Amino acid sequence: MWKLALKNLLRDKRRTLLTFGILTVAITYYIVITGMLGGFEKESIRNFIALQSSHMVIRSEDFNEETLEGYIETPSEIENKLEKYPFIKAYTERLKIVGFLDNGIDQYPVVIVGIDPERDKAVFKTFEYADAPLRDGIWIGSSIKKHFDVKEGDYLFLNMRGKNGIIVSREVEIKSILNTPDFEINNSHIYIDINLLRDMGNFKDEVTQINILTDEFNKAESYKNRLISAFKKFKITSWVDEGADFLAISKTKNAAQAVLLFFIILIGIIGTANTLLISVFEKTREIGTLKAIGMTDREVMKLFLSEGVLIGVAGSLSGVIIGILINWYFVVHGIDWSPLLKDMDVGYKVMGIVKNTWNIKSIIVALFLGPLTTIFASYFPSKRAMKMTPAECLRWV
Repeated sequence: MWKLALKNLLRDKRRTLLTFGILTVAITYYIVITGMLGGFEKESIRNFIALQSSHMVIRSEDFNEETLEGYIETPSEIENKLEKYPFIKAYTERLKIVGFLDNGIDQYPVVIVGIDPERDKAVFKTFEYADAPLRDGIWIGSSIKKHFDVKEGDYLFLNMRGKNGIIVSREVEIKSILNTPDFEINNSHIYIDINLLRDMGNFKDEVTQINILTDEFNKAESYKNRLISAFKKFKITSWVDEGADFLAISKTKNAAQAVLLFFIILIGIIGTANTLLISVFEKTREIGTLKAIGMTDREVMKLFLSEGVLIGVAGSLSGVIIGILINWYFVVHGIDWSPLLKDMDVGYKVMGIVKNTWNIKSIIVALFLGPLTTIFASYFPSKRAMKMTPAECLRWV
């Protein structure tokens, strides 16, 4: 039966190869795109933690996310307690204030982030994107640089409201331009020494938050629950909480994968059904002859189902093999997305080269998807062939 099915497929090699090729390309595309989306997600999470959220954040209970008001007045007391937890590897203080940059003509709203240049290095990777130490100046995002058309060494006025509500303004030097994978940082953040910021705004020891680095980022949720019981008067969040909006993109990614699956199934059904329907019409007289010499209706149906299975298995195997090879290359070497993304905010926090990941689930799905799809597609042509009587077949012109 299988040999006969193979011979039938090889009789019209062009049509068979076309169906086989379409299915192969679809499955290859699915594996590579799934790996690419996985790479975007992995890199985005890594950059989000390294540049914005850290593993956990401690804030005051009355912290306001819109105005950035609500300060921790005695951070040293919290830090002394944090030393007792072995899973905490490092922590740093940050003071965030809403303010403006001014060049004497135009104002630009910014989030002023006061950091301890030395302690911040242990928790965040922001310094890796800076060309010069912070010292007595500021780091600004690349979009802010374009807005004011400034360069390193130029000066801008930094305006903000101090602790007592008094508007404070100071001329500051631009020490470095930050071009990070995080669009929000590039577009609206400036960094300044926390002691200088405290001096400007008449803040004493106050901080907006204490950012924590743990031994394993994927245990942040369980670690957070342990800290909540010990710091009941403070608000503690993990990177999962901090990136709730950003992580919602993962749901979109899953929807995209579902759409890809739908189109692969559709391609498999249409291609296989088309190939076998034509095969049935072309071989009508042969079907009549086979039935006349003793082949049963069920055997005729099995013959055409076997053709569908052969196309599905061959298409799936070749698609999976080619998909794995292409994905392997992108896992090792990655793709440089800089020319395409530039300063665009596509939701993912990526920049430059992004490497694909391995998604074993998608490979297994792809392996079985071809045969299952083509079996379904070949059922109706096979049923048509089965129902035809020998007389009808032999009278077919």
